[in-house]
Formats: sequence, structure tokens, C-alpha cells
Amino acid sequence: MRTSVAPYLLVAGLVGVLSLLLVPFERIAPDTGLHPIVLRLVSIIQPGILTVLFVLLGNTLAPRMGLQAPLVRAWVSGDAIVPVLRRQIGPAAVVAATVALILTTYWLTVVPLLLRASEGEAFARLIAHGPPLLTKILYGGITEELITRWGLVSLFAWIAWRLIRRPAVVPHWVYWVAIVLAAALFAAGHLPLLFALVSAPPWWAICAVLLGNAVPGVLFGWLFWKHGVEAAMVAHAGAHVLSTLAQLL
Repeated sequence: MRTSVAPYLLVAGLVGVLSLLLVPFERIAPDTGLHPIVLRLVSIIQPGILTVLFVLLGNTLAPRMGLQAPLVRAWVSGDAIVPVLRRQIGPAAVVAATVALILTTYWLTVVPLLLRASEGEAFARLIAHGPPLLTKILYGGITEELITRWGLVSLFAWIAWRLIRRPAVVPHWVYWVAIVLAAALFAAGHLPLLFALVSAPPWWAICAVLLGNAVPGVLFGWLFWKHGVEAAMVAHAGAHVLSTLAQLL
């Protein structure tokens, strides 16, 4: 009987959730009236629940759709992990560099415009006291990939596959639909924050937020499909590292 990868993915995802405790939410939103420790603890409840839900969902649906966590699978099975890493690292590095370029361009062009368009100091506080690099690596690189790719892409692919009466060979378009839907949903999830910071954001700001999050999501989804969820994690985390270094130059 094959050992499930779910416990290992779940632990990794929850470590990412715990890294949110490093974010100084009390400085970003100083008017909540909550004690800083309470505010930080509250901030991890919803991500923790989503992580558990989507890791378990992905564990059920991903293998059915031919979507895998090959590195973790090899590790828990006692198989060699180096060949898996060799297959994953090249594509992950290319996507990481591409997404880092997107993030850096966004930081240099869109963020200054949003700072001028925002009302009050909320956006400035978010920029000044946003997630540290470690949180971006652990939560963004691991937890978000488990929720969005391992969970959502697997779910959407399974739904599309069921709708076309479960053919033995899954058409490629099924995966693309799932990848794009998951990326679009993740991108749309950033709009409430934009509207909270900018009461009437211009159309270009909405488009920038959607594209700035959806395009990387599609690239990470492609990595998940072709090379496993760990490749998407490495690319996501690597993009944050590279873009942070670029911003410091």
C-alpha cells in the first residue's frame, strides 16, 4: 500500500500558515482594537482551515487526474529524489525568473501609482510593513500552492473531467481550464484588498492586480501539471526571492 503524501503536504502547508505570525498586522491595521498577539493569531485561522481542506481535497482528486507530488512521493517511498529534482529544477527556475520579472515590473510601475491613488496611509503601511521574505517563501511558495494548485486545480480538472463523462484519457484542455480558473479565482481574491485601500480604483489598477496575479498563477499551474506541485512551489518561492533581491538593487 502506498504511503499517503497528505500528512507531509499538510505539515508543510501549516508551517506556511504559521509564518503569517511574522507579519506585523498591528502596524498594517492599527485601528482594530485587538491586542497584537490576538490579531496575529486571528489572521491564521482562515488560512489554516483552507490549507487543511484543500490539502485533503487534493490528496483525493489530484492522483485521479494524473496530478502529482513526485518529489514528496519519492521521498516517503524511499525512492531516489535526485532524478525527480533534476526534472523539476530547470522548468521551475525558468518560471521563477519570469514571474520575478513580472513582480519587479509591478513593483516599479503599478505600486507607485497605487500609492498616489490610495486614500490615507493604509496602502503605505501595507507596503512598509508587508509580509517578510520568509513568509512570502513559506506561505506564498508552499501554502498558496497547496491551496490553489494542489487543491483548486485538481478540483476544477476533476469537475471538467466528470462533465465530459470521464474519458480514459483526459484531454489537455481540461487541465488548461482548471489552471486558468484557479489562477483567475486567486487573482480575483486580491480585489477586495484593492477596493479597501482605494475606494474607487481606476480600471488599469483592477487589470494590473488581476493580470499580475493571474499570469503567474497560470505559469505555476502549468508547472504543477507537467512537473508536480513541488516544481510550482520552488518557482513561486524563487520568484519572491529574486524579486526581493531586484527591489533591493
